[in-house]
Amino acid sequence: MNWDARVLYLGPAFGLTPHRNATAVLAVALDGAIGVADDPAAGDISYRTARSVLILPNSLHHLRIDHGPMAFLYVDPFGRDLAALRARMREVGPRAGFGLVEEGKVIDLLRSIAARAMTRDQARSAIGQLLGVGSPASGDARIVEATKCMRDAPDRSHQLAELARRAGLSPSRFLHLFKTETGVPLRRYRIWNRMGAASRAIARGQSLTEAAHGAGFASSAHFSAAFRDMFGMTPSELHAALRLGVPHQA
Repeated sequence: MNWDARVLYLGPAFGLTPHRNATAVLAVALDGAIGVADDPAAGDISYRTARSVLILPNSLHHLRIDHGPMAFLYVDPFGRDLAALRARMREVGPRAGFGLVEEGKVIDLLRSIAARAMTRDQARSAIGQLLGVGSPASGDARIVEATKCMRDAPDRSHQLAELARRAGLSPSRFLHLFKTETGVPLRRYRIWNRMGAASRAIARGQSLTEAAHGAGFASSAHFSAAFRDMFGMTPSELHAALRLGVPHQA
């Protein structure tokens, strides 16, 4: 399920590798728990167990999920989504927040959505009321317009010089303001945007190669590598796991 720049995935758990998301993501175990690595780059990794975890933007992380369905809510980099979720976590550290204050209610709601017990509009409204997400995008109008240009034409190069010129800013000022507004560097956001476009094209029935080229990737291999870096799995691994599991997607 997606609305505006937000995406909600409900489905089987995966064996994820360490990765960085370009936006904040709320992970909730609907049956079981999540192990969160304290430092994925360390030689001897220890894990903290939680039922709900808020991974902050562009943070290297590794989630160990043993079994059961999961929910992943990728939030809008603009607006008040991240601030609203941070305020609803019992504890927030430099990489992640742990334990939703109303965790039980959130799990019950996500289970209801997975069971298709409500319409998409009802689900979006309920998520917004309980988690405080869904407000219209806000932020510096020049950066909002730049992200809109990237969303409207993901296959274009969207070079820094061009985006800065459109915004009436110097390249260095544009880069600084872009990261301040979105929480991630321009290059990272550009890849995230292209992956979203390619994923939507695949959902419409395009092949991996067609979707990758249409979204601006040099090849399907480039798309797969970027997808793994961002999500901890390749698109083909995701597809295979969904076919083998019993997915709950909204």
